[in-house]
Amino acid sequence: MKASRFNKSISAGVLWLCLCLCGPAAELPLELPKPDGKPGNPEKPVKVYILTGQSNMFGFGRYTGASPYSGVFLTADKSVIPGKFDAWPSVYRIARHGVYPSAEADAPAGARAAVYEGVFDPKADDAGRKPVKEAGVALGTASAVLPAVQGPHTVVVTGYIDVPETGSYQLHAGWKASSRSVVNLEGKEVYRKDAAGRPVLQTVRLEKGRRYKVEIASAGGGSAAFWLEQVDLTGKGDLTNVTQTDGEFTYLLDDEGNWSVRQDVTFAEARVAEEGRWCPLTATSNGKHLGPELGFGYVVGEFHDEQVLLIKTAMGNRSLNFDFRPPSSGPIDKDKTNEFEGLEYRLTVKGVKTILGKLDQVVPGYKGQGYEIAGFVWWQGHKDRGQTQAQYEQHMVNLITDLRREFETPKMPVTIATVAFNGYRMIPEYREIWKAQMAVADPGKHPELAGTVRTVDARGFWYSRDESPTGTDYHYNHNARTYMLVGDALGRAMVELQGGSATPRPVPNKPQDAVEIAKPEPTEAETAAHKTALLPLVADGMLPRFAASERYKSELKAILERKRPARGSHFVRDALDHAAAHYRALGIHDYDWKVFGPDMQTGTWAYFTCDGALPAAMQNWFAPDFDAQQAGWKSGASPFGQVAGEKVALRAATSCTQPYCGCSITPGTLWDKKSLFMRQTFDLPPVREGHRYRIVVGGACHVNSGEAYAVYINGKLLGRGGRVRVRQGGQPRGAHIYPDLMPELESGKVTVAVTSSLSYGGRRSPEGHLSVRLEEQKIPDGLAESP
Repeated sequence: MKASRFNKSISAGVLWLCLCLCGPAAELPLELPKPDGKPGNPEKPVKVYILTGQSNMFGFGRYTGASPYSGVFLTADKSVIPGKFDAWPSVYRIARHGVYPSAEADAPAGARAAVYEGVFDPKADDAGRKPVKEAGVALGTASAVLPAVQGPHTVVVTGYIDVPETGSYQLHAGWKASSRSVVNLEGKEVYRKDAAGRPVLQTVRLEKGRRYKVEIASAGGGSAAFWLEQVDLTGKGDLTNVTQTDGEFTYLLDDEGNWSVRQDVTFAEARVAEEGRWCPLTATSNGKHLGPELGFGYVVGEFHDEQVLLIKTAMGNRSLNFDFRPPSSGPIDKDKTNEFEGLEYRLTVKGVKTILGKLDQVVPGYKGQGYEIAGFVWWQGHKDRGQTQAQYEQHMVNLITDLRREFETPKMPVTIATVAFNGYRMIPEYREIWKAQMAVADPGKHPELAGTVRTVDARGFWYSRDESPTGTDYHYNHNARTYMLVGDALGRAMVELQGGSATPRPVPNKPQDAVEIAKPEPTEAETAAHKTALLPLVADGMLPRFAASERYKSELKAILERKRPARGSHFVRDALDHAAAHYRALGIHDYDWKVFGPDMQTGTWAYFTCDGALPAAMQNWFAPDFDAQQAGWKSGASPFGQVAGEKVALRAATSCTQPYCGCSITPGTLWDKKSLFMRQTFDLPPVREGHRYRIVVGGACHVNSGEAYAVYINGKLLGRGGRVRVRQGGQPRGAHIYPDLMPELESGKVTVAVTSSLSYGGRRSPEGHLSVRLEEQKIPDGLAESP
């Protein structure tokens, strides 16, 4: 270990002699000292560590991060099941707060209600007035009803609330009629809503462990709904919060609060950068995200007196069975060569040798002292999901053996971090990989590796979405603490393999934690009650918040004003569809798109196909007065399609379940030539106020399902779309019907004409699938106004 860290009075030479004769002078502490800014000993060979694996070795820990939720809502309703509420693309967290009739610690749940005669006056002072009725009330329970009497009256509910987490909150009272009320918290007005408008809200700071008196005055009976929204959605689990707020890994910060720099450790990336890139190790060395190299590098840098070089060669979405397949495992298919099989193994070797070939450029102050391969570090496993323990275990042993042979280091120390997705609640397919990674370091199973391989069980380093910057589980929810803990543990294990001593870091999460949070699945009745109880929070909280968000506010405004966007898109899913998803998550489908008019998707159409240009006599094929029968067009049932010349569905019913797509429907008519033209006239029911309309081109949402299409109504171009792009496949395509073309629908009769072309997608055989749906959507109330 570095002399400067533990005994400043001992010279580097004396300490080096002590280390050689007596071993490490002290145990590596749990909390490392801050770097001293000095380089490593230039008289000794550079200590080189090879770090590789897939995306999580590449690194996805966040430096800073917003909340993984679109909003956090709290309720005292016992029917609500706390947890994630998914209204894609919005995701909310539902939590519980308390409501009590008094501030006493042993007070039961609930509140007290008093009913006073007379017209509701929020400014009235009820002191000294005698209520005509009093009762307990389950404040916060949407299905509970406030007490009431005949005639004009005011209901005043009094109780005490607490919250599970200190933060900034807004309070909301009632549902529908009972939301017309005034809320006072500790005598200060925090909520007011009259009969016509949205509530006026005041944000308040509430502390965990304290109870606050709340008084709610409303104009009459109705739902006892009451809930809170936490509005300070700060990030959790990002490196800034972990170090500056939580006070962990403080050696990553210098005395001025900036990221510290280890001049004695160089980080080199040798996979993504073709010729490599390098810099002194600091929190941001890896680029946009941090990986386990940060914790690992700080630990081994503190242990070694020499200059340390970390060479990372990681790439995402790579398996050990195929991409990293070591030479000793042999080819998967002896009769078939695949250039990508084992490619990552070869690129790892190439990348390491490339960096080692230019140490004079990479390592600061390099004087030709040479290098020593000090160890190999591995973190991987996601892509091998489904492999058996025996398969992965053998590949891992072969990888270690082959790399040792490649770099002529027969006893090269190796540390492995296990997969850890969902911690101790890992699904069985990953559990096989975990068992294999643990078994590699078992001297009873692999005596040839005894004393040179150590596996770190990373399951205890898993953090949930609630504790992390995101909910991306396959990247460990982007939790920087996870990446730091994994790297730190790998470093400490490496120190011990090299004869050093390191204080073990306590594992933050234990197996019993998973048992405690595991709960039985709710029954159908419990789920239904949960959704009913959430309706006030969704309608009066989540949706207004969604409508007011910077991301969707302007788009929603334009949609509700029926404005045609300046830049059109052939993808027809938009912000209003995302708003409807809030209701759909509650099992309410009133705002889903529904078929309007007769069945077009499987109805009969006039059609024409050709491989070349459309005949001149058919140039007005989309016009209402075009006579398809006279022009020799055929009649056929929709959908129209083919795959490799066969009249089969484009997708299996299990691979596409979207009703608008229809690609799992067996074609009614073979699409026999490259270009297809189809048209038909339909009688429509009256259009409805408060609804909007669109035409969806079914089958076109998939990659290579058809080339550019165009849709006309009554001879007027409604919309067109090019070939679907890979990253945007799976979305409905077509066109919305804006006010300028709404008269065509309002006429009660419409001629729809569509054209598209078969796709070849770089293959010899063509494929395509085409159908049309005319749809309407009811617009949810109140979205135009923000809270």
